[in-house]
Amino acid sequence: MDEAFWAMLTGSSAVQEIVAAGVFWGVAPQDAVPSYLVVTVISATDNPHMQGAGGFWQYRVQVDSYGTDRPAARALSRAVLGALNGKRAGEIRLILIDAEREIYEDGAAGRPFRFSQDFIVTWRPDHG
Repeated sequence: MDEAFWAMLTGSSAVQEIVAAGVFWGVAPQDAVPSYLVVTVISATDNPHMQGAGGFWQYRVQVDSYGTDRPAARALSRAVLGALNGKRAGEIRLILIDAEREIYEDGAAGRPFRFSQDFIVTWRPDHG
């Protein structure tokens, strides 16, 4: 799932036109300059049924869009939404947006704006 999701996100020309520093798993480097994305797997579960494991996994994946200001972060989050929501590719059977939050972290000057989106990714590993 990781590789297919990554390929969909980084393969989007709309996303690539906006990201300056890149796309990162888990955490961005301290010297990353917005705009950039941080991708985190929040949870994963197999969908079991009465006869055992179902084989279709559901992942909750959080994508954080960082920008120097609100319009920059919003533009990137919209590009991410367009690249992922309702899409399928390879082992990924369907990606749907589940939640979105707007976050601004007060404190230090120069803190970037952030839109955080949760996607539900349904996928089934292809075995052969």
